[in-house]
Amino acid sequence: MGTYAANLAGVFRGRAGIAPVYTDAGRFYQATYLTKKMGELLTDVMDVLAGGTGSHVLQLRTPFGGGKTHSLVALLHLVRDRATSVAACPDLKDIADPGDVQIAVLSGEELDPLSPMSATGIETHTLWGELAAQLGRYELVEQHDLTGSAPGGDVLRQVIGDGPTLILLDEVLIYVEKAMALQRAESTAGRQAMLFVQALTEAISAQPRAAMVYSLQASVGEAVGAEGLLSDLDKLVARVDAKREPVSGDEVLRVVQRRLFAELGDEEIHREVARSYSDVLRRQLLATAETGDARREAEAAADSLENRVLAAYPLHPDLLDLMYHRWGSLPSYQRTRGALQFLAAVVHALWKSGAKSPLIGPGDVDFTDEASRGAFFSQVGERERYTSVLSSDVTSEGAGCTTVDRTLGADSPTIAQLRVGTRVATAIMLYSFGAREGEDRGVLESDLVRSVLVPGLTRNIVISALHDLREEELYLHYTGRRYRFEPTPNLTKLVRDEASKLNSNEVLTEVRAELDKQLQGNKGVALWPETPGGIPDERPLFTVAYLHPDWSEDRDSPERFIEQASKGSPRRYRNGLALVLPDKAQFDLARHAIRLRLAAKSLLDQHRKYNFSAEQIEELQDKAANARRDGSAAIGAAYSTVAIPTRSRSGDAPYVLEPSDLRTMLAAGRALHERVVEALSQRVFSSVTTAKLVALAGLGPDRKTVICADLVDWFYSYYEFTKLWDKKVIASAIANAVKTSELGYVVGLVREGEKIAPRDARQIRFGERLTVDEIDLSDDAAILWHDYARECLQATIEPPLKEPEFDEPSAPQPTPQLPTPSPHGGTSQGGVPAAPTPSDNVRVADIQAVLDRSGLFNLRRALSWLSDQSGLVRIELNIHAEGEFDRVSFRNGLVEPLEEATENLDVNTQ
Repeated sequence: MGTYAANLAGVFRGRAGIAPVYTDAGRFYQATYLTKKMGELLTDVMDVLAGGTGSHVLQLRTPFGGGKTHSLVALLHLVRDRATSVAACPDLKDIADPGDVQIAVLSGEELDPLSPMSATGIETHTLWGELAAQLGRYELVEQHDLTGSAPGGDVLRQVIGDGPTLILLDEVLIYVEKAMALQRAESTAGRQAMLFVQALTEAISAQPRAAMVYSLQASVGEAVGAEGLLSDLDKLVARVDAKREPVSGDEVLRVVQRRLFAELGDEEIHREVARSYSDVLRRQLLATAETGDARREAEAAADSLENRVLAAYPLHPDLLDLMYHRWGSLPSYQRTRGALQFLAAVVHALWKSGAKSPLIGPGDVDFTDEASRGAFFSQVGERERYTSVLSSDVTSEGAGCTTVDRTLGADSPTIAQLRVGTRVATAIMLYSFGAREGEDRGVLESDLVRSVLVPGLTRNIVISALHDLREEELYLHYTGRRYRFEPTPNLTKLVRDEASKLNSNEVLTEVRAELDKQLQGNKGVALWPETPGGIPDERPLFTVAYLHPDWSEDRDSPERFIEQASKGSPRRYRNGLALVLPDKAQFDLARHAIRLRLAAKSLLDQHRKYNFSAEQIEELQDKAANARRDGSAAIGAAYSTVAIPTRSRSGDAPYVLEPSDLRTMLAAGRALHERVVEALSQRVFSSVTTAKLVALAGLGPDRKTVICADLVDWFYSYYEFTKLWDKKVIASAIANAVKTSELGYVVGLVREGEKIAPRDARQIRFGERLTVDEIDLSDDAAILWHDYARECLQATIEPPLKEPEFDEPSAPQPTPQLPTPSPHGGTSQGGVPAAPTPSDNVRVADIQAVLDRSGLFNLRRALSWLSDQSGLVRIELNIHAEGEFDRVSFRNGLVEPLEEATENLDVNTQ
């Protein structure tokens, strides 16, 4: 890299080890791009040396590496070997030729106030002693040199003489700073050096054919602690000097091109590349432009990029911009020299790897190349703090950007070759150092996208890469809408580390809790049954079983859940069950999101331990909230299919599992179970017609009664029956059928063998209004064929000549007209008691009664009458029953109706 660091004193003295590109005038000018300012500098100095007018004292003040020393070397070669210089750079031929010129070079890097110089054959101790020795007039300042006292203007004018004289001073501040430590009587060597420089500038200005060109740092930041000296030195010479900047603006492009590339190839290819990059930018900008002004700005930006690419080829102008304008603010950066050193390493690495990118942009730098990394840190500094960052997030095999490369390139070989994740991360690393004036470090999304776009890559893919990098990279920060790398791990790493501490069972427990929360309030849900026994059986309620996230059809067929119940026994209520099958991919997303939420919450709980800033706490809260939303959404989509057994039409099997795809259903704003219910709505119903009920029950001359409990069993057991959400649907249908006299209903049965009859025909309800709550679906209640109901009711009005036989019609009798049932169980025919008078009213009743089994039917009549009255009613029950009751029947027939009637229930059984 020393190839790009000129040494003025070494070139002047022909010192060994200096690169020929600097010592040889011809090679020097062949490799030099003559900037406008450098050309003006050479012209002005040569004019003065030739006796013309102009500034005799010129100051070169640019940042390190900005071309100061290079310009001094250019003056040296042009004066020493004009013919060779002009032959190598014909643009110099019109510059004045002053003839033979005496030259003196004073370099602050070479001269040491503590060590005498003897390169001229004379031992010198000061700047003025060395100047006089080089010009052959040492005797004029010998005493001044030995005593360390700066000579005055008259002595210096004699030293300079009347002929053409060029004095070049490089890095003056370095010498003066070192000399400040040496005491000289009541002064210092440094103070005397500053007085010498002031006197020299005045002496040069008085000589008609003398010129002095010297360099200073451009800013106090580059003066490395010598800000006061820089200011004092600047004031000493400011009266007579003229400041020049050899390289400015886009001239850096030309300088870099000339130094790095012997030739740039076919210009038609340059134009083609420039157009292609311009077209890519134009398409991206126009895609988001919403106004005419925005579209015009897009066109202008694209045209500007085309022109700048043409000028900078094969370098992307954004790469040079960030180095010149952003890195230029860094004290370690050396402007033109730094650009040359860094880009030389980058170009060499890309050439070795056979890279074929049309341009070399911010995303094309190969940080896996050691020389490129070294040159990068040499210019931006921060090597110790950022080496691990670069390794972790950009160059290592496990870096987050490589994960993004694989993700985005999985379906596209073209995108895979572009390595978009690495490309974007590399560009962000370059933008993480320095800043434009008035801006923060880092890069805006819009600037970053523009700098990494290449033909074949779209803005959307770059944005996707940015989104993924924020999740994957450990040291990438997004602050103030700017992306940059920092040497401190971002919260992504802390959250990821915290998440790794959580075991799978912890996460799965939270997934279940979230799913349970989403399903809360829905009846008939069985969540994650591990075996068929985990799904209730013989419960007259349609059950929707959400299978475990890890369920696999290969390990456990869905048919097993349909056909089996607890301990492998056959399931009875097969017609009351649907299975909801998990989507493993969605559950993985849910697990990931919930793991992140738990990790973020854990870190928030430990905020004092980590000493988080308010900004970090807010970011963690945002991460937790986003993870909660992502987890909830993933769980809401975590089941893809609902399967329900339906009667097989082929006859090869009793049923087939009919699937419904939940993913095709509109999910916006609707919970998971809502979509499941909708998917089942064509197979499971919340109502059944009376005609369907009568038909399915099979009532008729051959089956005059059906026990209600059996009817419920049939609906939930046999695929031929309508699937119902709950048994209230049956109760409602019975109530409607009684009202329309399509069947009768009675509570209280007597059994003799297989024959069933009402215990008390007077309890038969037929042709009257009943509420759903009045329908008892136990095994002590039955529905009756309508003719049989009429027959039984007829017998209660006109007793038959003999006892009616069970389940058989009476002998034909003249059928009297049945009374029209009234809402209160009385009649509307003649003989109905008149409406009660006020004196007949009962206002308060407290009744206590003890009944045995034989009184239950009359109790029902009493309660039925009471339910039809208005007013306040409070009933306290104390039931004591002994016998051998079937537990399921006991539950369905006695306990469940009471549970539906009141929450204040206490049941003790033995």
